[in-house]
Formats: sequence, structure tokens, C-alpha cells
Amino acid sequence: MEDNILKKKKLLLAVLLSLAMVTSVVPGQNLKTAWAAGEGDEQGNTGSLVGDDGMQSEVINGNAADISFSNVSVSGSKAGGKVNVSFTVTGNRNSKKHYDIENIEKIYPVLNDSFPFVMDNEAYRVTNGSGNSVSCSYTFRAKDNLDTAYYMAGFTVVYTRKAVDGSQTAYDSEYSLNKNISVKLTGKPKATEKPDVKQEAKDADISLKMRNTPYGVYGGSCAVSFVASSKKYAIKSVVPVIDNNFPFASTTDAYKVIRSAGTRNLSCSYNFKVKNNVSTGYQGVVFRISYLKNGQAVTEDKTVNIELKGKTQKNKADKGKKSTPRVMVSGFTTDVKQVRPNGKFLLTLELRNNASQAVHNIKLTMSTENGEFLPLSGASTAYLDSIAAKSTAKVSFWMKAAAGLSSKSYQVTVKTEYEDGRANGYNAEDHVSIPVVQKDRISLTDVVPPDMLSVGGTGDLSFSINNLGGSALNNVSVICKGKEISCEKSFVGNIAAGATGYATVTLNGDQATAEDSDGTCTIVVKYENASGETKKYTEKTNVYVSEEMDDADVPADDMGDTQSKKGLPLAAKIAIGVAAVVVVIVVVRVIVKKRRKKKEEELMDDELL
Repeated sequence: MEDNILKKKKLLLAVLLSLAMVTSVVPGQNLKTAWAAGEGDEQGNTGSLVGDDGMQSEVINGNAADISFSNVSVSGSKAGGKVNVSFTVTGNRNSKKHYDIENIEKIYPVLNDSFPFVMDNEAYRVTNGSGNSVSCSYTFRAKDNLDTAYYMAGFTVVYTRKAVDGSQTAYDSEYSLNKNISVKLTGKPKATEKPDVKQEAKDADISLKMRNTPYGVYGGSCAVSFVASSKKYAIKSVVPVIDNNFPFASTTDAYKVIRSAGTRNLSCSYNFKVKNNVSTGYQGVVFRISYLKNGQAVTEDKTVNIELKGKTQKNKADKGKKSTPRVMVSGFTTDVKQVRPNGKFLLTLELRNNASQAVHNIKLTMSTENGEFLPLSGASTAYLDSIAAKSTAKVSFWMKAAAGLSSKSYQVTVKTEYEDGRANGYNAEDHVSIPVVQKDRISLTDVVPPDMLSVGGTGDLSFSINNLGGSALNNVSVICKGKEISCEKSFVGNIAAGATGYATVTLNGDQATAEDSDGTCTIVVKYENASGETKKYTEKTNVYVSEEMDDADVPADDMGDTQSKKGLPLAAKIAIGVAAVVVVIVVVRVIVKKRRKKKEEELMDDELL
């Protein structure tokens, strides 16, 4: 009797134990499971949320295809400095599941160990939104101790869905997922990386932009106005250089020093008095410019050519002149469509004699202000015997453009000296502008294809566009073309010379990649160059599209972060609980059987005794 009671108690205890295990594994049907596998667990951006009515509202890990980032812009890149990250968050319709993104409620940064910015108020700021598209902008401060590298800035998006096409009655849950933006940051140079090297002035450091065309007559005044500019360095002062060839009198402006605290554009205006004994023609006046180059003071001399008119000597032969010959440069051509820096070209000048009589002994001299173009023969002059009245003649020079020229037009000065039929001398000066076009040089780096892209789904392809040329790329847009994928055109904007632009393209999986295919697709970058021409650059990459997947099979983060695994299905949990009950019953029966056998053996021993 006691054995039966003991057996029943142990069996009851085992059943209660197994029921407790099942209850801990399987939630009740009247409770809403709140936690979903997703990124941002460090911030608790997924989980049960309590609404105003006291009931739990469910936050579920969203489908990666629900949300896409576009118009990504990153400005600022120095460690310890400000970095602005702006982007647009857009909800996408899921035609297969018959739902649309109803409302994008919140966007906030993912604050984890890899977050490259200082965790100040801006890092904890939440952008509240409404509707299907929300624009975000954050101004972070980069950490001081960063090395030069690419860093991932993650953002959590909380949103809701709504049913379309009448296939689903309602979506009463909130969804959450993370998206990453690649940010390139430059670390601070170490003190040992700054060698103490003496800085030298270079002609390209400073340029002068004339604000007027200087002209002076002997004994009169001559105004000279220009802007001294530098792309990199701070200009401190400008002063005229007075030497034996200085064509102006020693008045106040001849010794005038124009100073600044340090600027890249310094406006200068001088009012000189022309000497009475100047010669007619162009004379160079030197201005000495002082500026700071990498912390060291250096100077560079720049020459301004000024047209001056001196006293003329009366010549009795002048009375015999019937007309004044006038020879001018009426045009020019080059043998190449575009003149490139460091390139050779044939420059052909067309001279026209507009006078009613022939001219003779024509001498042409070509020059540029800063040696932008140099003759290959070494001689910048040419000679013609004569040009008939109302006729033209052509003169050609083989030229070479300097290697450091940027994309713009450069002025060439052509001086012409000639005689009429009475040996009277004349001279003229003309200017032609030769456009120089740098070759567009583009490269794509840091190409990151989507970690997972299935048929009917979407994924982000991101990469950097490097402008290696000497001129800006304007109105840059990108698109990706392939047999298995499609996408909308993404606008990047303008990329300055030597700068980098960042592009993110959302790809649609149209069909699965064949087993014998490498998933090749083509990235097409369209832009306008400095000449206003529309160009394109293409590069191939690999994107693989898998077979169609359900929501349960799609990773929550398309940027490759580590994911938490989703909970087991309800049927699996019940099966585990039943199996646990069976195991407990078997164990109890074995224990009871062994104890009964042991007790019978003890009774037999007592009877024998």
C-alpha cells in the first residue's frame, strides 16, 4: 500500500515538473510575444512597448526590403571635428505580402562600441517622423582617437505597416530594423609625421585676376586693380617692386603696401603717375606677394603687363601716308579637338590685313602670362614677308601645354610688328583664349554588394566614387544594370576635383542567379564634365540573387551585422514539451522499478535470517 502511494506521489511530481517546463517554453495564447530578432539590442530598440492604454504594443523585427536609404550625404571627415550625415528614409511596398509602409515613426542612431562619434546629446537625439518618407540630418562630433578608415554609422528605423489589396485585415504591430551608412574619417596626424621642411614659393601658389585693363599716357595717371588669390595659402601683403625699369614716378602709391591678417583673396588697387620719358608699348610691373605656406612665410613675384603711351616724334614722312595699315588676329585653330595638360598641339593663327595697301616684314611674337603654353622649337616668334591688302595669312606654332593646367581657358598674347610700303613701322597686340580640358578620371572603391538579395526582395549596393581628375564632376547619378536585378536611378550630386562621393543604390531581385553565372552586373555613373558634356563611366561588380524567400528567412539587416536568432515556432515548442514529459515518466518508472526490486531483495534476506 505504501509503495502504491509513493509511486503515485512521484508520478504526480514528475507531471507537475514537466508542465512547468512546457509553460516556460510555450507562451499563453492570450499573451503577445514582443521580442524579435534584430539589430540595436544594445539600445533596446526592439521589444515590448507599453501604450497609453496600458496594453503591450508589439515591436517586430522588420523585413530588410521595407525600408531604403537615399540621398545620403556626408560632409566633414576629420577626427575630433564635426561630421554631418544626412539622408532620406523611404518605406517600400511589398506587393507579394500585400502591405505598404504606413508611417515611419522614429529614426535614431545605433549606439554601440563601433559608433565612431561622441555620445553627446546629438547622438541620443530621436528624429520623429510621419508618412512614408522622412528626411534626417545629424551633426556628430567624431571621436579624437580614430584612425583613418571607413566606419559604419547605424540608424534604427521604427515604422508601421498597412494592408493593401484587401488580402490582410490589419497590421497592428510596430516594426524595427537597422540600416548602416559608410563614413570615411581621417585620423589626426602624429607629431612625428610633420617633418620640418623649408617651404619654397611656387608660381602656381598665387594667381592674379585683373579687375581692369591698365593703360597710361606719359605724365598722366594709371590705375592698376587686381585680386591676388591662392587656393591653399593665406596672403599677408602685396607691394610693388621698384627697379630701374619701373615706369612710374615715386609717388605715395609706388611704395604702398596692402596688408591683411591672412586671406586667400586680397583686393589691390594702385593709382600710379606715369613718367614723362616712358616708351610706347607694354611694360611689366612686378608685385611682390608675401604669404604663409604650411606655417612658413614665403614670397612670390608676379608681373602685370601695362600698356603705356610715350611721346611721339613727328616724322615728315607721315604726311605721305594715305591710310594706316591694320593687321589683326582674326581667328585660330588647333589640330586636336581638346587641348590636354602636358599635351602637344599645332596652333594656327589667322592674320588679316584690313588696310587698303599691303604690309611687309611681319614679325609675330607669342607669350603667356605664366608659361601655360610653350613652343616646342623654343622660339616664340615667326616671320612673314607680306600680306596683301584685304587678305589673310596663316602662321602655325607647335606648342605644348604645361602639365599642371586645370580645365579652363588660358590667354595667349600675340604681338605683331610690320611695315607699310614706305617702311613706316607699326605694331599691334591681340589676345586669343585657348581652352584646356583635363581628362576625366574616375574610380570606384569600397563596393559593398547586398549580403542577401532574393527574388522579390531588395538590397543596398553601396560604393565610393573617386574623382581623380582636375575638374569637378557635376550632376552625378548612378544606376546598376544586370540580367537578374533592376533599380531606380540614384542622384549623388557634384563631386569636386580630388574629392569622393558616396552612392547607395537599392537593388530589386528580379530572377535568381543561375548556378553557372557569376552574377555580373554593371554600375553606370553618369555626369557632366567641365565642358558641359554628358559622360558616363561603367564598372562591373558581382551581385547574387537567391530564390524567393519568406519573411522568416530574410535577414533583418541588409548591411551584414550579426543577428539574433528568431524564436522557435509554436509547434516546435509544444513538441519539445511533450518530449520532456515522456522522458520524465520513463525516468520515474525506472527509478520506482529499481527501488521495488531492492526492497524485495531486502525482505528475502530478512526471511532467510
